[in-house]
Amino acid sequence: MSPVIRNLLKMGGLAVALWFFFAVLTPRLVALSPAWQRYDAAQEQYGLDSGALYYSNVPATQEAEEATRRAVREGMRQRRMMAAEH
Repeated sequence: MSPVIRNLLKMGGLAVALWFFFAVLTPRLVALSPAWQRYDAAQEQYGLDSGALYYSNVPATQEAEEATRRAVREGMRQRRMMAAEH
């Protein structure tokens, strides 16, 4: 079997495994866990979407991301300069 086909099969297997984990296994685990049931009920009661907290347009989130990007770029620039000196 060629490496390309083998890699495509691996990727497909990983996709199926992720789907199974998130679409089949996780809901069953939630159904078996009283703590997760209470957490899920509280989210529904208060209209919360915990996944959406990571993808918001809150200005502080944007500013923090930009500051992190600037810091990483500056750190990489300094690293390149130090490597060039040696």
